[in-house]
Amino acid sequence: MLKRATNLLAGAALAIGLTTASATAQDYTWPDYFSVVTPIVGTANHSLAVAWTAEFSAQTASRARVLPAPNGYARAEWLNTGEGLVAMVQASDYFDIMDANEGYATPTSGPADSRVAVMNMITPWGYMVRGDSDIQSFADIGPGTRIAFSPSSSFLVAGVDALLAYRGLTRDDVELVEVGNYGANTRITVEGRADVTFTSPLSGTSYEAEANPQGIRWLPLPKREDDPEAFARYRAIQPGYVPSEITSGVPSSQGLYMDHAYQANHVLADGDEEFVYQLAKWLDEHHGDFEKDFTHAKMMSMASLESFLNVGALQPIHAGAIRYLKEKGVWTDAHQARQDALVELAEARVALWQETLAEAEEKGIDVSPDSAEFAELWTAKRDAASGGKTYGELVLSIE
Repeated sequence: MLKRATNLLAGAALAIGLTTASATAQDYTWPDYFSVVTPIVGTANHSLAVAWTAEFSAQTASRARVLPAPNGYARAEWLNTGEGLVAMVQASDYFDIMDANEGYATPTSGPADSRVAVMNMITPWGYMVRGDSDIQSFADIGPGTRIAFSPSSSFLVAGVDALLAYRGLTRDDVELVEVGNYGANTRITVEGRADVTFTSPLSGTSYEAEANPQGIRWLPLPKREDDPEAFARYRAIQPGYVPSEITSGVPSSQGLYMDHAYQANHVLADGDEEFVYQLAKWLDEHHGDFEKDFTHAKMMSMASLESFLNVGALQPIHAGAIRYLKEKGVWTDAHQARQDALVELAEARVALWQETLAEAEEKGIDVSPDSAEFAELWTAKRDAASGGKTYGELVLSIE
């Protein structure tokens, strides 16, 4: 029953006004209406979605609505249930979804075969302190440090756990100052109620924070060679990132070495290929029409998607996007080989999840993040299938 219900929910996304007929670029009929799921208002990805959907709706017969979700779990659920046709998913989110970590352990937000349609931004993530803080580097994080902690999204939790792992600490060694959402995650650090927070230099909240009288500073990510063992502990918890120097974001972050996330708009794997192809094409050809409407809209480009492919895609690409990439002469045999491996992993994980849901229903086990019985069942099946590796580790092991 759960499997049938989940399939029906996934299929609902296809019913949001999508045309079923194949179309050419000249006669394609856009859906009358569709929703784009983003993080909360004030985040860079929300602002970017407002910029491009406003231009898209003005130029086409379609209306694209931006739908901000309260957290990452809701973004996954709204995509899977058809509340949104397109949803922002970065690699760390995707890995947690496929592992059914924390709030993703529900029938409607757990492992699902979603794929990259278009790239949003290449977003830096790291650790921010107030400008007058004594904390200068990871080495200054120790027992008693007050760390902002937002359980609203799994990647924010992972950011804290990764920092602690690098320092060989546990949550019990520090003071976690819990907040309810991403914005508060930054504000309490500026207010002096927390010493450090995990956030992005691109976010509106970071621009606001930098304007405070004390200013803000960022802790550079240590290089792997500085302490290989510590870095390995860190990367095991933060596998969905690529480190490089920052070129976009608040002035205080410029030039620092920090992790970056390729943040993409996902659609379900069985979503309409023609729609995804046409959307990728429209965003590429009309990039200049909305590029200046938001500071970081320049990154919503085919160049960013090509960069994602060339550094090693962490999520599979939708067939409609691949079709456009081939048309542009970007798609290579190496990209296809990695795509095949990513799809094989995804389909196997979704099948395992459906099998686990069916077994849980048969045994009368509640499927929820609070169910210890379900967590035990899922963990056992997942570890048996993956050899104890996380989904992120499986992806990073692809040759």
